[in-house]
Formats: sequence, C-alpha cells, structure tokens
Amino acid sequence: LIQDGPIPATLEGLVQKYANANPEIKKVILPQNKGLSAALNAGIEAASQEWLARMDADDICEIDRLEKQWRQIEADPDLAIIGAWIDEYDEEMQTLTATRRLPEEHEAIRNYAAWRCPFNHMTVMYRKSVLLEIGKYHDFGAVGDDYELWARFLMNGHKAYNIQEPLVKARAGKAMFSERRRGLKYLRNEIKEINALYRIGLLKPWHYVFHIVLKTIVRLAPGVVVKWIYKGIRRTS
Repeated sequence: LIQDGPIPATLEGLVQKYANANPEIKKVILPQNKGLSAALNAGIEAASQEWLARMDADDICEIDRLEKQWRQIEADPDLAIIGAWIDEYDEEMQTLTATRRLPEEHEAIRNYAAWRCPFNHMTVMYRKSVLLEIGKYHDFGAVGDDYELWARFLMNGHKAYNIQEPLVKARAGKAMFSERRRGLKYLRNEIKEINALYRIGLLKPWHYVFHIVLKTIVRLAPGVVVKWIYKGIRRTS
C-alpha cells in the first residue's frame, strides 16, 4: 500500500486498522506527494513477487478479479501483462454510465494501441522483471503516463492479453470533464507523452496527427464538448 504524501488522520486510522488485521500488508510512505507514476514505481520496488496487480484507491474490484486473471496467467506462461474491461460509474458508484471494452489477443491489442490506450490501468497485472527491464513508469505530468509504458511492453515484444469482461468498477464522474484534467499546461504534458509514443515506434505519422488533434480538442474545448466526444468514444469501445 503506497501512501503518496500526508493523509487525513481519519484515513490514516482506517489504514492502520486494516494493517493491524492483515500483517502481510507492506506500507510504503512517501513523505511528500509525488504523483501517480512515482507512487507506482515505489510500489514496484517494494513488491517481492514476480506478478504485480494494481488498482486505484477509489475503484472496486469484482471479488473474482484476481482469480480470473491468475487462471489466464497460468494457462499462458508467455504472458507479461494482462488487463480486463471496466464498468464506469458515477461519483457515488451507483449508476453504471459506460463499459470500456478492449481487444483480447496480443496482435489486436497492438493494433488498437496505435489509436487508443490498450489497457484499463486499474485492471492490470504485469511482471515485475519486465517492468525493471523496460524502465517502469515515466512521469509526463499527465494522467495517461501508463499509455507510454504499455507501448514499451508491446514494442519490446512482451505478450499481452485482455479478459473479455469487466473486472473492476471504476469511478468516472464529473471530474473527468473538469478543469483538473484540462488546460494548456496539461496539453503540453500530454504532447510530451505522444512524442514518446512516436519515438518508440508505436505511432505512424497519421496516428501522431490524430492524437495531437484529438488531445488538443479534449484538453482545450468546453466541458460539454468533451463530454460529447467521450460518449462517442465509449459507444465504439
């Protein structure tokens, strides 16, 4: 469990309650908030096993998520990374708003990745040895730092797979369209990641132009336009 900077006393007490009841929990405290990529890298370093599973603090795993992913890992020893679909809910986790479906097999995932992020980050399990080999997470200052990591998995020939059912309930409420994920500064950081995807070789010139145009619209357009685009994307996923 990675604590990324100071947390309220109530949350700290809840964490300690779980730690007392489950002594196998390893708690890593970062004195200052470093952001998602730094927190994930700290977790990778602290982990003692080869296969790592991750999720976000505000999402909910289906009770058999890890069981279903582990069965697939055992069935295919060549796998290096495995994800699944997600069901997206409002901020209260009461209303299902969309399902993000992704391709199943490696080649389809590789082709899809040139256009859109090929994994739902909160569903992923991956090999620690591969993460250490290809360099863990790079911090571009954007929510999508994971996209570039998936590109390194795929472009280095590491086998991928997505289970064809939702295994995580994800919180995707109004914050997705708020100023927190928008603006010129955010767009500049995201362009850094797109440039990295191009350098790695995942993107062809036409993919590169597509990403630049789409991300510019999404990060600078009014929230109502972003919401309309997002709904259209979900209908095709």
